Amino acid sequence: MNTTTLMDDQLARKPSRGMSAQRLPVVDVHPFLYGDEAGRQQVACEIAQASQRYGFFYLTNHGIPQEVVAAGFDAARRFFDLPLEQRMACRPTQARQNRGYQPMYDTAAAGKEPDIKESFDMGFPLPADDEDLRTGLPFHSSNQWPQHLPGFRAQVEALYFAQLACGHQVLRAMAMALGVDANFFVARCVKPTTNMRLVHYPPQLVETDKGIGARAHADKGVITLLLNDENGGLHVLSADDEWIDAPPRQDAIIVNVGDLMTRWTNGRFRSAMHRVINVSGHRRYAIPQFHHPAYRTRVDPDQLPHGGPARFEPVVAGEYVAQGFQRDRKSWAP
Repeated sequence: MNTTTLMDDQLARKPSRGMSAQRLPVVDVHPFLYGDEAGRQQVACEIAQASQRYGFFYLTNHGIPQEVVAAGFDAARRFFDLPLEQRMACRPTQARQNRGYQPMYDTAAAGKEPDIKESFDMGFPLPADDEDLRTGLPFHSSNQWPQHLPGFRAQVEALYFAQLACGHQVLRAMAMALGVDANFFVARCVKPTTNMRLVHYPPQLVETDKGIGARAHADKGVITLLLNDENGGLHVLSADDEWIDAPPRQDAIIVNVGDLMTRWTNGRFRSAMHRVINVSGHRRYAIPQFHHPAYRTRVDPDQLPHGGPARFEPVVAGEYVAQGFQRDRKSWAP
């Protein structure tokens, strides 16, 4: 399959049949972090099985302090309570960048209603003299911070680096399960284009033809780590085209496979379609972190063991993701 994006292929399938009785698996990562070799291998196997069947799983005992998570959600609520002009002042200052404020309705697929959400992103900090920053390479810019929100930056950065460390452990477990060096993926995440997003979904109408919080889509990176508030609304598309409800769990973070990981594993790990419908009647907040390797990383299924011919052509990670942004975001349109 030599398509530009996996999402188009999945969208071409028959419509989903409704809600499923299935539930996403739960993986306790503690034995991987602190156990012996047998425990590490067991967790790696469980992550691989969940990634293969569902493309999504809950991760418990992940080591991210609850007070850091709570502070991140506090930062999100405070930011989206700011007047619109103060939020707009945090918009990216360069073209083809994803750091700062993304206003409501910016994410929209051709011919579809736009997503009913707004967000604030931060990325891996770069020094002012970074060559890629100076030349305007996509996803390489300075982080934008609100001027009158005490403690906001510290709260957001603390959660960013806590999630980044957790995600690296998940990537190590995946590499072990695939039979390669545990640092295969992590070694390619030096100066990553990984971004963390604070997302606000306002209450919406039940009629989904008027637009939903996040339309059905697949993430573009290698993995995503997702924190949700107490309001549900996340649905994951199963392999038999039914929506699996993924309610929030205070003790867990949700991990899902992205398109780049599916390509890298030659389709072994599944990048599942998912959506958000916020009919809770309340403002909903979520904090995903999208893990990406360094921009120029070559993603080639022949770099990993697999049986049979390669199903995906090699791509440059940053270019692949940038193509998706250009297609899905109004602010990235040529």
